[in-house]
Amino acid sequence: MSAIAFEREVQFGDIRYPFHVQSGDRSWDEFARRMTELDADRFAVVTDEGVPADLVAAAETCLAAVAATAVFTVPNSEKAKNVETLDRLAEQVIGAGATRNTVIVALGGGLAGNVAGLLAALIFRGIRLVHLPTTLLGMSDSVLSLKQAVNSRIGKNHLGTFYTPVLVWNNLDFLSTLPPEEIRSALCETIKNVLGICPDRYDEVAAKLRPDAVYDMRTISEFIDLCVTAKISVMRLDHREKREALVLEYGHTVGHAAELLTGGQLRHGHAIGVGMLVAARVSCLLGLMDESDAEAHRILLERNGSPVALPGQLTVDEILAVVRRDNKRGYVPARPGAADMIVLEGLGRPHWVGDNIITQVDEDILRSAINSYLPEPSSGTTVAA
Repeated sequence: MSAIAFEREVQFGDIRYPFHVQSGDRSWDEFARRMTELDADRFAVVTDEGVPADLVAAAETCLAAVAATAVFTVPNSEKAKNVETLDRLAEQVIGAGATRNTVIVALGGGLAGNVAGLLAALIFRGIRLVHLPTTLLGMSDSVLSLKQAVNSRIGKNHLGTFYTPVLVWNNLDFLSTLPPEEIRSALCETIKNVLGICPDRYDEVAAKLRPDAVYDMRTISEFIDLCVTAKISVMRLDHREKREALVLEYGHTVGHAAELLTGGQLRHGHAIGVGMLVAARVSCLLGLMDESDAEAHRILLERNGSPVALPGQLTVDEILAVVRRDNKRGYVPARPGAADMIVLEGLGRPHWVGDNIITQVDEDILRSAINSYLPEPSSGTTVAA
């Protein structure tokens, strides 16, 4: 297949940054040219242990031809996405000679992107950030948000800020070695965008999804472009994701809890996928959503080859305990015994309560919805709602 190259400008209000999608032999040359334009005194590449060594070496070689370059590696573990890792990394980067004219380059998936993004926002009160994602989830989801965060000891993404990159460079060739499970996980966020934002793309995406996760690069680029369009549509007037853009958190309330409780063994996208099923069940129990729209969730996830049940080792009480510390709390006054969630009235129709997209769901309703996606204790079989 011929090389793929397209550019989008991501714009949220007055915030703009270029978003490139490339493949082929010329991608590294073009990336070097763009980095030369930044006139940096040095590059600090932040990556994680899961990024293939040949990609790290290629990035270092490319950047070293432009300016002095050093690579800093963090553990490839959700448990390492914390303040301790950030503090150690800041000490290393500053100790290696970083200045206000240094550019942080985030090389990796969501973990490296978040740690590097928050590091760039904090060093000297902010130095430039470039995203060089190596995963489909990074390319299609995490780098399209300005949110940079790490976990606290008791919850996911509790500590962070909003920070804008100066450039996002997506090299599709990086995806050639990703395992199918990682592709499936990433596409759960694409499915979320279809269900919550652009249901007019439902049939198109349903036809393209494959449980074996074998896609050509043209199809992958189309998935990425869909996600860019979806995010821009809800973030154009809400770059801090406090109003209409909160729909991007659909499925994340229970999803984040499941991801955290399994220590990341349940991949982020898969966790969000099951979290959306739980949210759809909540909507049905509240009388907001038809069963056919809830079933539409399951259909896309199954066509993607994604799990449609929560891990059997989890309990409702464990999940609810984490949900009570969810980072969406506080958009509306707290109500004891209720969880703050994003729910839909139908595909592409978030439920608004007055002028707020947060719905306070009684815990007994949420408990019932979660139980629908946990195995029966007696038989170990999954109950489908």
